Amino acid sequence: MPGRQSNFRGLPGADPFFLASADGMTYADVDGQRYVDFTLSMGAAIWGYGDAEYRDAVASQLDKLLAMSSGAAQSELEVLLAEAIVSRVPGAEWVRFGISGSEAVQLALRLGRGFTNRPLFVRFGGHYHGWMDNVAGGGVPTDAEPPHPVHFDGDSGATAGRSPYAFQESLILPWNDADALEDLLEQHGDKVGMVVMEAIMCNYGCCPPRPGYLERVRELCDRYGCVLMFDEVITGFRAAPGGAQDLLGVTPDLATFGKALAGGMPLSAIAGKKEILAQLRDNTVLGGGTFNAFQPGMAAGVITMEKLARDDWAAYRRIDELQTRLETGLRDVAARRGEPFLVQSARGVTYVQFIDREVAWTPDDLAGADHQKALRFKSLLADNGVLMAGGNRWFISPNHSDDKVDAAISAADTAMSQL
Repeated sequence: MPGRQSNFRGLPGADPFFLASADGMTYADVDGQRYVDFTLSMGAAIWGYGDAEYRDAVASQLDKLLAMSSGAAQSELEVLLAEAIVSRVPGAEWVRFGISGSEAVQLALRLGRGFTNRPLFVRFGGHYHGWMDNVAGGGVPTDAEPPHPVHFDGDSGATAGRSPYAFQESLILPWNDADALEDLLEQHGDKVGMVVMEAIMCNYGCCPPRPGYLERVRELCDRYGCVLMFDEVITGFRAAPGGAQDLLGVTPDLATFGKALAGGMPLSAIAGKKEILAQLRDNTVLGGGTFNAFQPGMAAGVITMEKLARDDWAAYRRIDELQTRLETGLRDVAARRGEPFLVQSARGVTYVQFIDREVAWTPDDLAGADHQKALRFKSLLADNGVLMAGGNRWFISPNHSDDKVDAAISAADTAMSQL
């Protein structure tokens, strides 16, 4: 095996870490050590591990209908899940399912460019849309015209073997700067088919949109005839019943979903305007996949949608309670230990960093952060029995308990004392 595990890339000097089992909100490793978990499989496992109702729904498919006859048939679960998504997501008229977020983004790009018959898309520095050549990494140029992404030192998305033409597919801008987008579309709007972004920048700092920013982006896309796409792989069904677009009141033309959609099983979705997704029905746009109707994943999506909606969306209220408890505790610990400490969040995911700021609107606002101290803090948390997700994030489940959150705050206090 070429790395410590099969996802993304390993961290230099990281110790081997083998998990053996999970129960509730706790992992156990092969040495019998137990850890309160706030990774939730990078946000996917919204119910944690061992939720009986969720587990039973998934397991029922093992005896019932494990895999679809690919390309030859439909299943009731597809219809039920599509109906649930359309009923919640403001911009969803039609839905297509896939397996991974990276795959969903690529199909969405194909749909948007096919619909507009324009070759380019606009993306934003620091946003993450998967590991494929045309969306991974690249920085905002200072003087290039047009602003195609450029390579830079320290780029987390840098990779050998990238197609030499991949960065020519997109133009890249700083996020939260609507004037920059307007200037770009004035110059190149006739070639831009899509504008693609995280509506809340959960992959880097949980940076929120500035007041009015998304509304201006929506107006500019309408003015210049561009498809607006929100990447809601993290925010979808976590930030609100209908995702970030529901929470923030700005409706894109397309959105991609994953992670919490199926509570930890592989599943993604593209949802949006009927006339755009109709390209898949009339075969104008090709989008396939043998496992796109993977039945355990579909069953996981259906039960997740059902559980989130119960008792007038009680799961979201519980996440809010737990998240407030965690964030208040972390801020108190940092203040007591004299550490400059930023805490900001979207519902269900909290970002922390060692920097003296009240809010970070863009990655540039985090330029002075002590990243080495943050890595040490994460390692010390694990030594004290708490797992924090990559990117200095804490993912919250409604199945976390007050005592698990309090244990995390206590571990953070000990870890900061050890810094």
